[in-house]
Amino acid sequence: MRMKLFAAALLIVAMAGPAYPQRKETLQLQADMIDLKNRVNELQTSVDRNDAALKGLVEKMSDQVNSLAGGIQKITQAVDTVKTQGDKSSSELRVILTQLNTSVNDLQEGLSAVRSQIGSVSQQVREMKTTDTPLAGPNDIWRSAVVDALTGNYDLAIGGYKEFLSKYPNDPRAAEAQLSIADALFSQKKYEQALTDYDLFLQKYPGHDKSSAALLKKGLALAEQNQPQLAIAALQQVVKEFPKTSAAEAAQSKIRELQPGQRRPR
Repeated sequence: MRMKLFAAALLIVAMAGPAYPQRKETLQLQADMIDLKNRVNELQTSVDRNDAALKGLVEKMSDQVNSLAGGIQKITQAVDTVKTQGDKSSSELRVILTQLNTSVNDLQEGLSAVRSQIGSVSQQVREMKTTDTPLAGPNDIWRSAVVDALTGNYDLAIGGYKEFLSKYPNDPRAAEAQLSIADALFSQKKYEQALTDYDLFLQKYPGHDKSSAALLKKGLALAEQNQPQLAIAALQQVVKEFPKTSAAEAAQSKIRELQPGQRRPR
């Protein structure tokens, strides 16, 4: 719980604005913490999947070692029956067999240690997973997506916002999640996909307080797609519907750039 509160505090500080020069580093730390939690979950899945196979392999090796030990014991018994005339040869064989027995004992002890380590690692990872709260709630999913977007991990951010929308479509932040998907695609210069999501936002959430920003970004995306007339139409809509706003000012500036005879070379 303390770790979660600490992580949340870091995120709040990081999002407070340019007054904090370590903003990107703090956000990256939060992102790393979330990534670590996901990796723990992945590790547990991997352990669960491979645990039985590893244990089976160890048991098979143990059977082979035990079989070898039995064979050595039989050979030792056979050597003990060698007549006196072979004392020198039998003595050499006994030395070799003693060394082999020592090696087998070492192998058996090593396999026993491996069994214990497999069980210990599996239990430790399982405890790490069960004692830490998974990213299941809306706030956790939302926070993770915001951090990914702010740190430039746009694919992860898009996945997070989509998960949020699929699980919590009636959450008050659903509209912002939809807009954030479009913004992330815009940042990736995937303008065609971004246009689809901007239109979806504008159609699904009319009158939203971020409609001006969405419409402005739609115009900019159309401009990037070399569709100046459609871009100008969208930007003029911004000026008309949201006058005296920063979005309207940005739209007017872009319109002057796009109008015939006033385009700036790219």
